[in-house]
Amino acid sequence: MSRYKTFTIAIPTDADGFVGRACDAPGCKQYFKIYVPDHGDYLHCPYCGVRFSRNSLFTSPQLKYAKEAAIEEARVYAINEFQKMFKNAFRGSKNITYKPGRQPTKRAVRPDYVEREVDTEFHCAECSIRFQVYGIFGFCPGCSCENLQVYDANWANIKRKLDTEPDKNRQRRHAYGDLVSTFEVFCNRKATRVSSEKGNFQVLFDARKYFKDHAGVDMLASVTGNNLLALRRVFQKRHVCIHAGGEITDRYIKMIPEDAKLLGTKVVLTVEELETAATAMRIALGVLVKSIEQPG
Repeated sequence: MSRYKTFTIAIPTDADGFVGRACDAPGCKQYFKIYVPDHGDYLHCPYCGVRFSRNSLFTSPQLKYAKEAAIEEARVYAINEFQKMFKNAFRGSKNITYKPGRQPTKRAVRPDYVEREVDTEFHCAECSIRFQVYGIFGFCPGCSCENLQVYDANWANIKRKLDTEPDKNRQRRHAYGDLVSTFEVFCNRKATRVSSEKGNFQVLFDARKYFKDHAGVDMLASVTGNNLLALRRVFQKRHVCIHAGGEITDRYIKMIPEDAKLLGTKVVLTVEELETAATAMRIALGVLVKSIEQPG
């Protein structure tokens, strides 16, 4: 007989059928949710892409609940086994009679937590998995898809926040940063397919040079005129918002000489500029998708 007894504990879902997961990869540690019926044997963190078993990456509250539920299962099992043992030990004895007590009642163990609310739900067109994430992500948890659908989903999330957040100025600042972050995440993933060398993908023309050098492709070849200017401005305005209090500096003018007369003024952030830049960015990333081998 086995020395171990295994109990299966189901982790409860939220009202919509999603269950939380917490990535344990160094530098990630982020929370997301997966629609339980879509679970395969293995999934991927939507933020960092690490592959994990469906029976891992549980959150601390989930593990606490599972431990309490397993202890209760073990308690009932142990009582039943002891009763069987005594019944068998004294079966046929003329001197000792054993009468089992009442069957043990399993106490209900309920989770003392609720799954967190997250920003946005997505449905992958490649593998049909449904998942929910905070902010910018880089991968489908089901198929690790890294194509333009991921970019489109991130851009849709940025636009939704622009429409719904009450502080429009604050959200525009976040949107400029989120668009650059989307570009950075996408380029980082593609870079691993062409070189072990790290790239700086928060700088537009550094990214262009990286893929020219390592993949022989000019990602900006089809991005020209006002589209390219809007894209350049988004990268530089994001930088001054983070590092210069939103004021146009000499460094900004060096990168965007078209705005020389604006030196020393506050940057102007607009939804129209973001939308133009997002279109240009999609064209640039589309070049990478076509030029760099997709995962098998």
